[in-house]
Amino acid sequence: MRGGSLAGAAVAAVLLAGCVIVPVVPFSHSQFEGFEVISYVPENPVGIVYVFHGSYGSADFAEKVETVDVLNALIGRGYGFVATESTLRTGNKRWNVANPSLTTNPDLARLTRLHQQLIDTTGVTAATPILGVGMSNGARFVSLFGQTWSDAGYPVASIAMYMGRIAGPVESAGGLTVPTFFVTAENDFTSPPGPIIVDYNDTVVAGTPAELHVAQERDLTVGRFLRIPGISNSEADAVFDALVDGGIWNQAGERIVTIEEAVALAGTIALPASVAPQRNEITNQCALVLAVHQMRADFKTPMADFFDLHL
Repeated sequence: MRGGSLAGAAVAAVLLAGCVIVPVVPFSHSQFEGFEVISYVPENPVGIVYVFHGSYGSADFAEKVETVDVLNALIGRGYGFVATESTLRTGNKRWNVANPSLTTNPDLARLTRLHQQLIDTTGVTAATPILGVGMSNGARFVSLFGQTWSDAGYPVASIAMYMGRIAGPVESAGGLTVPTFFVTAENDFTSPPGPIIVDYNDTVVAGTPAELHVAQERDLTVGRFLRIPGISNSEADAVFDALVDGGIWNQAGERIVTIEEAVALAGTIALPASVAPQRNEITNQCALVLAVHQMRADFKTPMADFFDLHL
């Protein structure tokens, strides 16, 4: 396994501990030019992965359950990562996906300076492969980031786009030449799978290596909630019962309302008071089961394999 015995041993220890998802190594918290940064960089990373949140997000996207699960898989193979936040910190807090300039797009420009700081202060070098993972608006941005940086001569190896389309400037310039891992979900009504599948097909036709993975809806199980730190077995049972009693799923875990109704109810239904701090992550796990718009870790192994292949 690439990446050193310590990270690999940490991953194994977490897997043996049970299904709760926690970071396999401590994540570093810092500031760069006034913006939050969450990162982990090993001594000799096989690659450095930039992580991009979606609309209304921040750097703490890196510490959400599903993102942590993905990052754990990469860390176990020797990758480092860095997550920061969009320059726009009001309104929808989105990355700028309209401007392909590394100097006048404030997000791209700041990332070039952040990357130089990593080269100056960590085990990252100018030759370290660069990769990217983005969700929703972050998916559009990772396509812009990956392509513009590659065009500028940075060693971009590959990117992963979750629940989002290729950025307009990349499409208008002829599409992606960076190997791309596409993930969508069958019931996503925020960023529907059809256009993402078109993006994937166009990328393949252009001769760029790509993979497409489409998440399918599943039945609800108690185990989904045991992924969340701080939720006990009894609390997971109580959450499942509350969602069933609320008329979203039946006792077998089968959805009994429309997708739109299920999403709305899952985000508002009364849950046990003891799990109030985990409310958002519970809603996220429901979204994963429903195969709607949500970061997901079920394709972490093929994504890591894809990244390895294109180093």
